[in-house]
Parts: sequence; C-alpha cells; structure tokens
Amino acid sequence: MHEANPAVPDQGELAALIRRYDWAGTSLGPMSSWPIQLRCAVDIALPSRAQIVMFCGPEFVAIYNDAYAPTIGTKHPGALGKPAKENWGELWDDLEPLLRQVLETGETVFAKDRPFYIERHNKPEMVYFDISYSPVFDANEKVLAVFCIVSETTARVGYEATLKRLASIISSSEDAILGIDLAMMVTDWNNGAEKLYGYSSSEILGRSVTVLIPDDRVDEEARIIARIKAGERIETHETIRRHKSGKLLDVSLTVSPIYGADGRIVGASKIARDITARKEAERVQEVLTGELNHRVKNILATVAAIARQTFAGAQDLDAGRAAFDARLQSLARAHDLLTHGNWEAASLRRVVSEALSAYPTDRLDIDGPEISVSPKAVVAIALIVHELATNAAKYGALSAEAGKVSVSWKLEGQPDRYLILLWSESGGPPVARPSRRGFGSRLIDAMSSGQLKGRAELAYDEGGLRCLISAPLDGEWGDSDHEVAASA
Repeated sequence: MHEANPAVPDQGELAALIRRYDWAGTSLGPMSSWPIQLRCAVDIALPSRAQIVMFCGPEFVAIYNDAYAPTIGTKHPGALGKPAKENWGELWDDLEPLLRQVLETGETVFAKDRPFYIERHNKPEMVYFDISYSPVFDANEKVLAVFCIVSETTARVGYEATLKRLASIISSSEDAILGIDLAMMVTDWNNGAEKLYGYSSSEILGRSVTVLIPDDRVDEEARIIARIKAGERIETHETIRRHKSGKLLDVSLTVSPIYGADGRIVGASKIARDITARKEAERVQEVLTGELNHRVKNILATVAAIARQTFAGAQDLDAGRAAFDARLQSLARAHDLLTHGNWEAASLRRVVSEALSAYPTDRLDIDGPEISVSPKAVVAIALIVHELATNAAKYGALSAEAGKVSVSWKLEGQPDRYLILLWSESGGPPVARPSRRGFGSRLIDAMSSGQLKGRAELAYDEGGLRCLISAPLDGEWGDSDHEVAASA
C-alpha cells in the first residue's frame, strides 16, 4: 500500500480510510517509512474476503479490512490506527498474551472455536472465532506485526450447542423418538425407542420402519409419508405398533417433517408414547362399568322382589318393615364381603357366619372346607341362609332353648365340581310342611335354581327342617339374575 499512489485501485472503505489516515501521528510513522514487508502485508489483507486484522508494532496498532469491520461492531472505525489495548480493553488480558507470543517467538498461534469476551455493540458478548495469528517479519527476521486471519464461529458454536442439548434431550427422553427418510428407512433411534420397541439402534438403523407396523396398517405409513412430503405435521393420534417380540402396542404418535440444509423435506421425525397401560385401563374400566351396571340391576331387582313379597298382603306393617330391614341387612353384609374380595370371590365360611351373626354361636355348628365362591353365589347363599335362620328363629330350632342348627358343606365331582350345602335343625319343636309356600321358600327355590343354577330340597322332618342345596361352582354372574330375583 503506497501512501499517495493514485494507481492503487479502490479496494473498499478501509483502503480509503487507510490512505487518508494520519499515520505520522502513530507509533508506526508515515506510510512512506513503513518497511516494504508491512506494506505488502496490508496490500494482501485489504482485498481479501477473509476477516483479517493486523496488530502492528510494539503497541499493536490495528489495521483491518472490510471483511473484518463488522466483527467489531461499534468499535469500527474508531479502532483503526489505535493501539489494540484502547479498543479491546475488555479482553486485553486474554488477547495480549496471544499477540505477544507471536511477537516475541515468531510462532503462529492457531485455535478452533476460540472463545473471547467482547463488547462490540455496547453490551457484553461471548463470541467464538477460528484464529490464525502469524508473524510478519522484516528483512532482519524481526516481527513487525501480527497478521490475524479470523473467522467468527459464534453462530455455528451456538447452533451446535443447541443441537447437542437437543440430542441429549432426545437421547434421554422416555418417549420413543426416531427419524426416517422418505424411503421409510430408519435413520435415527433413541433409547426411548429401544425401550418401547425392543430393537437396539444397531438392529434397526437402515431397516424399513414398516418392521414396526402391523401388516394391516402398512398403508397407514404410506399415507403419513405422503402428507409429510406435502409439508404437513401429523398431529398426535392413537395407533398400533409392533414390538420386536411380535406383541402389539397401543401408542400415541406425532409425526413431523425433517428439513435439509437447502430447505427441502428429507424425512420425518416420529415421537411415540406407550399408552398400552392406559388403553388396557380404559378397556377394564369399560368392562367394570358394564359389570357394575349389571350388578346394580341385579341388586335393585332383588330388593324390589324382597319388598314386593314382604309387603304383599301384609297385615302387620311393623313386622313387615322389620323383616324387610333384616333381609336388606343380610344382603348388605353379603356385599360387604364381596367388597373386601374386590368383587371377585368370598369365603363360604364367612358368608354363612355373617348370615348367622345375629344368633348365639353355641347354638350353631358350622363346618366345611375352605371354599371361595363367586359373587352371585355369595348373594344367593347369604339370602338363603338368612331366610332359613329367620324361619328357624320363628318356628324352628332357634325358637327353642335346646334347639341347634348345623350348616355343613362339601365338594363333589371331578372335573366339574358341585357344592353340596346342608342346613339341618335339631332340638326344636316338631315341624310340618306348610299349607302354602311363603316368601322364604320361593326365594330359596329362586336363588338355588336361578343364581346358583342348582336346586334346593326342603325336608320337614319331625326332628327339624332340613334343606339340601346342590349347585355347580360357577364363577360367572348370570345375565338373568335380576329376572330370577324379580320372580321370587
């Protein structure tokens, strides 16, 4: 760069500023006195598209090109021709050792993504540069200046840091996150996907994503890819996917397009969440709601039948209310037992004991193996035993001081097992077959044949009433239970 040579082409704003600058007032002196090596270095820097700044002489006077000016923001143009310490004061403790290393040793200092703290827009920033600081020598191998070629990488470093954070988030996510290309080949696979689908990344990468899709849903994936190619985002929806073991999974799935550096769609990202447990819970809830609805109908029908038969033609309303209350309490106790057993089963011994809990234990003999009975059997047996006990307290063995009641049961038959339950009274007044069938007899018959799907035999022996009930151990709650109860 010759100070007043009109033949020097116009090389931009900085070339003009440098030509007009009063270098005589600096430690470098007028340009005409600059060593040829320094002037050549300036001539090389000015037209370059690379970001170049030169720190010249022992004060590190700054000279830079147009490509470098934007990197120092509001420091330009005031930094030109000034010692570096004046305009780079906030990072001088960091910058000076680098410059002195080059100045004093003649070595080149190189670094990638070197962080610097700078205030270039009147606010503090942490910026990053690829740097190459090399010496400019004079004829005597003395370092005249530090020739700094820099490339700001702040945006890339920030972008890569964001990518790393996102990658960490994706990798550690419990959701299954995977990427596919437009040919439906798996390109990305996180730990959540491995947990959900059972494939390791080495097993699945490069394979078609259709390995995860049930045969009857392959067309679904083709439709998704078509929509992705059109730039659509597939909102969260529920579908079915296949585990490595072949097991089908309920998942909620969101699919979004992946864009390449040129802005074109190159694939799709998928986020899947396992909802198998929730869907199963919904199915169970649906079954339970239906079951509850059915059982409530049964209970209400049973209560209605008890009320109808208790009060039909009743002459003594107080006595009728007492009988009705007692029967409801027996029904309630039976349901308490089922509640403790999660409405799945209850101990037959407890059913019988609860039904007879109002009577002295020394008047009762309860004997039989430990058996769990189904919900319908609990209600039926509780009501049957209650009616037999009520009758015994009024007319049978429990109405006499010496009277006793024996309740025993056993299982017979293989593989279809039958419950044989025997109610036997002794020590009470003589009994005789009644002239008409009362509510108790009708309820025993209805419960035995309807809910228990068995039969009941009543024997009016002189020694006391005997009732023999035989029924299969059936775990289901019959659909017609409320109808049977209503007919009682």
